[in-house]
Amino acid sequence: MALNRSGHSDERPRARIPWDGILSSAVFHIILLAAAASLTVLVIKGREKVMFDAKQPPSVPARKLQHSIRVKQMQKQVRKPQIMQRLMAKNPGSVSLPELPDIETPDMKNMHDNPMLHNKAGSNLGGLGGFGGGAGRGMTGGGGYSDTQFFGQNIRTRAVCILVDISPSVVKKGVLEEVRNEAMEMLKSLNPGTKFNAIVFVDGAKAFNDQMLFATAENREAALTWLSRNFNSRSEGNRKGYSGSTPSQAIEMAVEMGCDTMFVITDDPPYLKEGDAYTGVEIESHADDIIDFAKGIETQYGRQVKIHTICYKPWNNEKGEQAKQFLKKLARSTGGRYRLIKRKD
Repeated sequence: MALNRSGHSDERPRARIPWDGILSSAVFHIILLAAAASLTVLVIKGREKVMFDAKQPPSVPARKLQHSIRVKQMQKQVRKPQIMQRLMAKNPGSVSLPELPDIETPDMKNMHDNPMLHNKAGSNLGGLGGFGGGAGRGMTGGGGYSDTQFFGQNIRTRAVCILVDISPSVVKKGVLEEVRNEAMEMLKSLNPGTKFNAIVFVDGAKAFNDQMLFATAENREAALTWLSRNFNSRSEGNRKGYSGSTPSQAIEMAVEMGCDTMFVITDDPPYLKEGDAYTGVEIESHADDIIDFAKGIETQYGRQVKIHTICYKPWNNEKGEQAKQFLKKLARSTGGRYRLIKRKD
């Protein structure tokens, strides 16, 4: 220890550090921080998280959305119609319009005939539907459609036409009598709103009526009477300047009348000569021309026509075989059906 000149010690007493205060302050701050942290956690945890379950908007197809937008755009562009004031004359004018032509309409007094009355009991599974259609095969549908049969073939039609060969060879086999009986049964089951017609042919064609008729009771009876007559194959169903046996003109006539279903009944393959039967020149492509016409009906007329063919008691020879093959081909060309009626002998 160093002494000063007076003999006393030169060392001064050191300042004492307040450790107790520092420690107390530190403990206090730590407790304060812990309390603040706990309070913060409790506050945050106490707040419930609000969740919203938003419904997803319905998905709109792109095409429908585009269409809706285009419609709205067009509505904005199109001007609203303006109401124009009309000028009305109190006195009659000197100019008179021509009279309207008479329009033929079906016989309404006969339109009440219900073809379902002629059907057998139990044949109409859709009876509750009335003319609106049903599951029954024998029931007539709405819109002029009829479900019927001809020579055992089921058809659904709005306009049916029967084409019958009246050449002497087929008439002698009894074709007209059978056709009349089959036509009677078919016409009974037709809806009065369904149309029908009948055409006889040799090398040309002759129709019962120049247009399709509604299947009213009066028209049905007249058609059956017409089919019952004795046709003269030399003066009826002929084409001037030609000879032969062919349904070509009858098929064209039926299509142009507007039928959607036809039946062609014959026993021979088609052949046509330009001139008489003895000196005329045969048209070699005639059968193929008929097939080509049948295939082009939908393209030319804009609608489908089914041709059903019936080979009626053909001869058991080469000519009879040719008739079978041609009628099969003709039916298949339009989606129709072929049927063979064999000879009994």
